[in-house]
Amino acid sequence: MIDKKIKENLLNKIIKSFKEEKRNIEKANKIDKKYYNMKVNVEKLIEISEKLKETEIIEKKLCENTIVTHNGNPYITYILAIKAICNKTNIKICVNEKMLGTNLIIVKIINEILEKMKIRTKLEILRKLEIEALRNIKNKKIIVLGDKSEYSRLLRLKLENVQYCALFNISLYVGNEELQELQNNIIEYCIENFIEIEVYEAEDVKDAIEQIKADNEGEKVMLLTKESIDLNEIKAIEKRTGIEISINRNILKNLEYELINREIL
Repeated sequence: MIDKKIKENLLNKIIKSFKEEKRNIEKANKIDKKYYNMKVNVEKLIEISEKLKETEIIEKKLCENTIVTHNGNPYITYILAIKAICNKTNIKICVNEKMLGTNLIIVKIINEILEKMKIRTKLEILRKLEIEALRNIKNKKIIVLGDKSEYSRLLRLKLENVQYCALFNISLYVGNEELQELQNNIIEYCIENFIEIEVYEAEDVKDAIEQIKADNEGEKVMLLTKESIDLNEIKAIEKRTGIEISINRNILKNLEYELINREIL
């Protein structure tokens, strides 16, 4: 793992470069926005950098070749890159053709600083996973972040050492018609920020909770309702399944920051 002072120095240099390259980052994002609606701003990248400074990265032995595939959110790419650098591991980050320009410029900025600091970690953006090429990579680990369908596809192809993290995969129940506009806004936010979302079609909150117990494959559930809820039952479900259930609370904007504290690599 890299020294704490080196990590802080690295992040300070990245922050400086983000400020200097603000116009180019915004230009790349403007091109991406022709196809996707996600806005990436330098201020949030700097905010994430400050959070990364505060967070202790736990040293762990990683695979020689770590590949992470996710849905293209550039903030996720940035966090994954810093985590890989802190653990001195090369990483290939697949963005599945999404927000390609913005992802590429962020990784380019980091790689240039790594070269100047003589840090040997290699960061690479993949447009998509080339399956036959993956089969030829030895000592690899493939992590699928939030995309259940991609995880299932890789399992069907019998690739070895494929793992799934459901952090960017949430389920939603909205129990009142008057909250319909809020539901629409949440769905729109998820689409813009590449968060997988499943909406429960349930008669009431009790029915939704039964569905959670029966077939939920994610790890985060949002219940937005004025109906009464048995909190003891909710706690029991959370303890048994590891699913986090939020009641009348919007958790979406904290997901990237939660990734900072996750050991997923």
